[in-house]
Order: sequence, then C-alpha cells, then structure tokens
Amino acid sequence: MGWSQILFGAVLVLVLLFVAVLYTVRQVVALRRLRAAEEMALEERAYLHGRAWRRLVTSLLLFLLGIMLAGALLYLETPAQQLAEEQAAKQQQGDTTPLAPEQRKFARLYAWFWIFFLLILMVVVFLAALDYWATRCYGIRQHRKIIDDRRAMIEREVSRLRQERNGPS
Repeated sequence: MGWSQILFGAVLVLVLLFVAVLYTVRQVVALRRLRAAEEMALEERAYLHGRAWRRLVTSLLLFLLGIMLAGALLYLETPAQQLAEEQAAKQQQGDTTPLAPEQRKFARLYAWFWIFFLLILMVVVFLAALDYWATRCYGIRQHRKIIDDRRAMIEREVSRLRQERNGPS
C-alpha cells in the first residue's frame, strides 16, 4: 500500500467521521428544539421530526462507514495487496493451484466486508434520496398552501371591493 493510498484513505476517514459527528450533533439539537417548540403546526412538526431522524440515522451510518474504512485500511488492505501480488506472480508463472485454506478464508472475509460496506453505503444513498423526496413533497405542499391562501385573500378582497362599489343594500 503506497503513501498516497494511505493519505487519501486517512483523509477520507477523517472527513467521514467529521461529517458524521457534525450532523449527529446538529440533528440531536434539532430534535431537542422540536420537542420544546409547542406552537408549531402538526404537519411541520411531523416533517421536521422525520427529517431529523432520517439525517440522524444517516449520520450514524456515515460514522460506521468511517470506522469500517479505517479498519480496512489498518487490517485488511496490506494482506489483500500481498495476496493479490502472490496470485499475480503465480499466474505469470503459469501456476493454477487454488488458494490455501487460510487465503480462501481471508478472501471471503475481504469480499464480505466490502459487500457489507457497499450495502451500508447504498442505505445512506437511499436515505439521502428519501430525505430529498420528503423535503420536495413538503415544499410543494407548503407552496400550494401559500397559493391557496393568497387566492382566498384575493377573493375576499375582490368581494369587499364589489360590495363597496355597489354600496350598501
């Protein structure tokens, strides 16, 4: 494993952990504020509560991804690189012997680790998409509500102006 890979991996781990901790704290604060806000509309409270929980779960999963990536860099990448180099050397020599049992066990562990990592990453992307969709739907509902309120206000004003123009009955 080269220095550039180590440096890039360390930076990625630090960024993941920083973002995860930052957003975890922000969502916990948001949930506490939401609990204290009593005059808020029920629909807005439900939206903000769901958003905070989605983002909190996403932050915790990002933290888990950061820890997993750090573990992979520390414990899995060097043996995996050695195994890959050994297999490449065997193939160049024309040797087709299968992996030794401990090598096969490590290869399975390595594969399952990255499958699990990618599944967690997929859940993070799914939660981000769900959060985007929920925000979009909430925004559309609020926009329609504003349009309906404005339309009702204009209709009341038109009715009032007509009554003033026609005079008292």
